[in-house]
Amino acid sequence: MGEEPELPMIPDIGDILDRKDKMVEKITTVLKCRSCNVKYTRSYKPGDFTFKKITDEKCKECSKDNVLVIEEIYSEWIDPKKKK
Repeated sequence: MGEEPELPMIPDIGDILDRKDKMVEKITTVLKCRSCNVKYTRSYKPGDFTFKKITDEKCKECSKDNVLVIEEIYSEWIDPKKKK
């Protein structure tokens, strides 16, 4: 019989599980103005949920009150060592 083929190295399961410990979670809220349909993002605040009407902020474009709605909330895992 011939020699066995060499397989690539498989990372240790501990390396894969520890990867998340090195990352930082960034949660972002997407707001939409119902008046001018502009979308923009801000950092997540406790109490945010989708379709919530925002009463304490104004639209950055049209500056109207009580027209902002949370359209989506998402999170990203960011490596703090990497810079944009």
